[in-house]
Amino acid sequence: MKAHNEKYHAEAPYTAGAWQVISGEHTGQIAWIMGPFTFADLDSRPSDGGHDEDWMGNVMPYTHGMKDGNYWKMWDDFGYMPSEDFQGSIMRVRYVKLKPGKWDEYRHLLNTIQKVYDANSFKSSMGVYNNWSNGGEADVALVWQYPDWATFDEDMQFSQKYEEVHGDNSWHQFIEAIRDYTESAWDEMSQRME
Repeated sequence: MKAHNEKYHAEAPYTAGAWQVISGEHTGQIAWIMGPFTFADLDSRPSDGGHDEDWMGNVMPYTHGMKDGNYWKMWDDFGYMPSEDFQGSIMRVRYVKLKPGKWDEYRHLLNTIQKVYDANSFKSSMGVYNNWSNGGEADVALVWQYPDWATFDEDMQFSQKYEEVHGDNSWHQFIEAIRDYTESAWDEMSQRME
């Protein structure tokens, strides 16, 4: 897979990487992720020049098949990167199933999170994606990438920083609203494979 990625997925927008899922429902599996790219980019995705044959002959024979293939559409108006060239080595994904009719309210709540990221210098990136292909259970994925495991030993003091931006008791109100709008949520942790 590494050789395939180096040959066919080394340049944007078709860059791809492999992540080993180390906690959550898919522990022990590998997530192959290509992008980010636009849907128009898919019309010119690598497929000629031996790409598909290389995938089928040099990658697939070493797998136990594929599952959970989904297209996730990034929210254009939401996101935070610590720097332009940031590339995390640890990824946390929180999958969220929303209650029916709560999409707009949930999106508004996440915009309050964006304001906290904009007002601070966090070490981790954050992005939000909606499940465009509607496969699986989740409607939304919140994706954080961290530079290393040591980052988790540090207290971001996020609730305090949230209240600095939005006022006293605002974090408690945020948590209550999330509970009201969310049917379920679950996390997975992955580590970038070299």
